[in-house]
Amino acid sequence: MTDHFGNPLLEQRKLAAGDAYVPRDDQAVFEIQGPDTKSWLHSLLTQNILNLKPGQSTEALLLTPQGHIEHQLKIIITETGALLITARVNLEGILAWLKKMVFRSKVEIVERPELLVAGGFFEYSAPCWIDGFSADPVGSVRYAAERAKFGYREYLIEGVPEDKEPAGLLAYGGLRISAGRPEVTDIDNRSLPHEFDWLSSAVHLSKGCYRGQEAVSKIHNLGHPPRRLVILNLEQGDVMAHQGDKVFYNDKEVGTVRAGALHYEAGSIALALINRNTPYLDLLVQAGDSKTLATQEVLVPHDAGKAANLPRPAAFKLTGKK
Repeated sequence: MTDHFGNPLLEQRKLAAGDAYVPRDDQAVFEIQGPDTKSWLHSLLTQNILNLKPGQSTEALLLTPQGHIEHQLKIIITETGALLITARVNLEGILAWLKKMVFRSKVEIVERPELLVAGGFFEYSAPCWIDGFSADPVGSVRYAAERAKFGYREYLIEGVPEDKEPAGLLAYGGLRISAGRPEVTDIDNRSLPHEFDWLSSAVHLSKGCYRGQEAVSKIHNLGHPPRRLVILNLEQGDVMAHQGDKVFYNDKEVGTVRAGALHYEAGSIALALINRNTPYLDLLVQAGDSKTLATQEVLVPHDAGKAANLPRPAAFKLTGKK
């Protein structure tokens, strides 16, 4: 995996401007072919696949029976089936599981190692997955009151995009963290879609059964996710947070960093999962041997779930009281 090509922040500026692409060598591509492709995927994943037409794309999750996130899948519908993008580190596991679930379905699973994933903020003539995380949800709900625009796309190619310079994964990481965009690398073994506001782009709340559906429905309709995603802006711009760094409110540990990066405008930023009732106030990040002050940007509110549409009391914002 290529972190950078010499100057991560300059690469990030060019990537954001549409003048560069990021080789997503951390991702792999496989294809599902056959007449049952859409109905088969629809029955297994969190997203409504049935009505998609060739050329359209979507995002879906594969959950455990308890509703925890296992895999993130980016799906492009084709004339003969679908192309899927997934984390390379998880490729072997997802392929093994899918092959076990074929049964009598008329589908064939084929690895496509010749296809490379090129991400960016530009238009290009190639099979394309369009990130819908910042778009209005279809058949689902968004917990965040507002969401930053994130017009990211991924193209499946066999060469290199013309007239584009390469940018490393560090450049992409800063842009997606600043937009509050989660990826499967951010999860731990108890992560729920609700905690990341992932229902909005990857979970259809009106579709039929899939593994983990009961847990998704129960938390959304009757409860609250136990943790919530925030963006942290570290006060010291030269201190970079890393996954696993502990987050504190006063002297109490309230969560962990899930991803950290440097942003060419915002400085040192991070995505963190913190306890639901943590006050909307400044936090501390244990980065290295010292704790660094960090302002908190709320992505998932404390009342996400059954009270998601109710106004949040102003007193909670100011004092941290329920």
